[in-house]
Amino acid sequence: MKILTLDLGTKTGWAYRNSGRSLQAGTWRLMSPKEVTAQGKLRGDRRLDQRIPRLYEKLSETRDRVGGLDWIVFEDVQFGSTTMQAHLWASFRTVIWLFASLSGIKTECLATGKLKVFAAGHGAATKDMMAAWLCKKCPNDFRHFDGATRRVDNNEVLDDNAVDAIHLLLWAEQTLKNP
Repeated sequence: MKILTLDLGTKTGWAYRNSGRSLQAGTWRLMSPKEVTAQGKLRGDRRLDQRIPRLYEKLSETRDRVGGLDWIVFEDVQFGSTTMQAHLWASFRTVIWLFASLSGIKTECLATGKLKVFAAGHGAATKDMMAAWLCKKCPNDFRHFDGATRRVDNNEVLDDNAVDAIHLLLWAEQTLKNP
């Protein structure tokens, strides 16, 4: 089963485990802070936010690189701190749904609180707690030192978005065994 998991945002965490069981993860930066500011000044965030087509491109590139996907699973953030955040989040979801529909890929989502319970045992887990639990669950793959979560095989630093995507992948692998 080929599952791509996503922690959506301007910095989108992603995780995927190939058929050889090698876990791949990282963060897609859909826009730099400078680009976000420039886009806002030009009202691009109201006309065509560039994060939207960039997310679609990343999904296409990933699907093609891994030879197809069975599932896209994303963290279901349910917040409403600003109207702009809600609009952006709805746009990200729409990209996933459209891409999945056109590509014959199933989708699933998991609420943030439930992901935190799965990952760290309670719904109020902090980013540091999520990172620490990942290292406990996968000690052969990840270590937490120097204030960062690092891959054991290449010492690559993973940010909190990638850490969440990896927890989401672990959840999806456990939950979607018999969809």
